[in-house]
Amino acid sequence: EQGVGIIFISHKLGEVMEICDRYTVLRDGHMVASGQVSQTDTKQLAAYMVGREVNTDALTREIKLGEEVLRLENLSDGKHFRDISLSVHAGEIVGVTGLLGDGRSELFQTVFGAMGNRYSGSIKLMGQDMKVSTTYQALKAGIAYLPRNRKENAIIKDMTILDNGSIVELPKLKKWGLFIDFEKQEKLFAKQVEELRIKMGDRFDLITSLSGGNQQKVVLAKWLMSNPRLLILDNPTQGVDVGAKEEIYNIIHRLADEGVAIIVLSSEAQEVIRVCDRTLVLFHGRQVGELKGEEMTEHSIMYLATGGNQNERVRN
Repeated sequence: EQGVGIIFISHKLGEVMEICDRYTVLRDGHMVASGQVSQTDTKQLAAYMVGREVNTDALTREIKLGEEVLRLENLSDGKHFRDISLSVHAGEIVGVTGLLGDGRSELFQTVFGAMGNRYSGSIKLMGQDMKVSTTYQALKAGIAYLPRNRKENAIIKDMTILDNGSIVELPKLKKWGLFIDFEKQEKLFAKQVEELRIKMGDRFDLITSLSGGNQQKVVLAKWLMSNPRLLILDNPTQGVDVGAKEEIYNIIHRLADEGVAIIVLSSEAQEVIRVCDRTLVLFHGRQVGELKGEEMTEHSIMYLATGGNQNERVRN
């Protein structure tokens, strides 16, 4: 309105539709589309970005549940979450959602040992009681955790793509007790690059040379190298475009089909609807409901996340 020309760079398509007059879409460094925002929609923009039509419906799959991997009973830390009880089986994808300050990240940082042992209640892994107080202890027990803030808590900016993608396994890559077996390190990482379809230049380039989506895949690769029984993904598609989102969702489903128990923490209702078998909703650190199948709608999730009563919702 003051006559300033603005270039707005974003992969949040709702923002583009709301703010912009014209659009230009880049894919792999090439301009693939441009036009008037008033003459397009988010589905078409997403198709331009990915190179094909993007399906936003819930992904369907045949669920084959294995043994119980994780059980929480009345878990509380007295500050962020209270009286949380849940169960997750091998081959299952469980979503945990809510609004800002719902305590979900602190809850599963506690499960991963990142919050020390300041909690009451019990954590059971593979049927055995655990008192988790360190991340090393959790990793050794078969738990992996992808943090919600990639830049602050996941990547190491001054290290290479290779080292970022294999750092979790370095203790197991020792040669003669003193040195890293570089040949084995590169072989293991190359397998993850192929399976996760990581787009990169040289493996010795800095991690910051990659796009956000490919950085996220490298972070995922380092945890997958540990062959986890339980994989906790906190905002797994934070800061990535729609194409990378679809690839990450497909990876999550593939891992579940291979028998990994997966927990997806997300504040995006559409994300948990699209990728999860069922979802738990938290409100101010308390568990207020569980939704599955056709019950998982944006309306139902938001109703519970804002303090609604699940029984009343069912009656109404």
